[in-house]
Amino acid sequence: MLGRRSVRSPRAVAAPPPAMPIAAATVALLVLTGCGSEPVDAATPAPHGSAAFGRERAALVLTAFDQADSAASVAGDVEALRTQEVSPSLDLSIAAVRRAAYNQRPQPSFQHINPVFAVPPGEPACFLATATLRLTGSELAPTDVSQFVRDADGQWKLSHNVQVTQPSLVVARSIDGRPATAGGAALDETSRRALTAEVFARSIGSTTANQSLVVSSPLLDGQFAGGWEVYGQQLAGVGAAVQRTMDRAEWSDCAVAVPTGTLTFLTIHATDTLRPAPGGPATVRLEPQSPDLIATGHRKAISGKSIRVTRVETFVLLVPAQTVGTSVLGLNDTALTVVAG
Repeated sequence: MLGRRSVRSPRAVAAPPPAMPIAAATVALLVLTGCGSEPVDAATPAPHGSAAFGRERAALVLTAFDQADSAASVAGDVEALRTQEVSPSLDLSIAAVRRAAYNQRPQPSFQHINPVFAVPPGEPACFLATATLRLTGSELAPTDVSQFVRDADGQWKLSHNVQVTQPSLVVARSIDGRPATAGGAALDETSRRALTAEVFARSIGSTTANQSLVVSSPLLDGQFAGGWEVYGQQLAGVGAAVQRTMDRAEWSDCAVAVPTGTLTFLTIHATDTLRPAPGGPATVRLEPQSPDLIATGHRKAISGKSIRVTRVETFVLLVPAQTVGTSVLGLNDTALTVVAG
């Protein structure tokens, strides 16, 4: 669960020969990685006389995850990561392994400290955790929000993980001890549709933003949408254009009501289609240093009449009552596939 990208960066692109690589802008790379101490078997049944699954057992799951996932991340072991994570978290972790290999720099280990939990009653299929992330060799100690889900074999795996902005720490930690609920039931369908459409539109810098529905966000409207704008400008400079479409949206299995609203994850699957601009060259090209090519494991340039990039974007939202004034607490994004047409 390493190397989370918080925002979208411009990508290296070029027209047909002569190649014209464009340097990608530097963005914050959100990283997670391993811890030490004695191994813990999170799948072990609760001790005799203990209550149903609660914060104590959730803490065991988190500890076991830190040990196993951190080791897998540092080693760049994708198959080991698959035993600890599922998409969309797994997609981000695999991309992080590829970036680390490209940069020839191993990822640091990590440990979650001072965690708090929101667990549904009974024997849950998911739970939420907020914790401080201790990164080996770093003075930074970001805070992340995670969702763990139980798979068909009864094993707990990380499904979502997003680091939140500094002003959002109090809100994120306010989940402590509150019962989580099914994500789909936490918000009505009308609200989910409206929020999905608005977040997606804002991610590509829509000029018809509804800031009463989703409040202005430096992360969403500045870094994320700003990166998209720069990317379009870079493509225009080499006679190409890009269009992003939303393929589908998913809401997390667990959500939690806090004093200021409902905290939940929104995941958007999207496709970027790159094509030559009118009057431009016959093909479009991505250079090897493109962040999307690195994230998807490509080491050579890709060119074609069109290029399709599928991607996954995950947002942590705080949704107040009546939906109005929703805040984006954190986000990440990565490419999944790159295919030339």
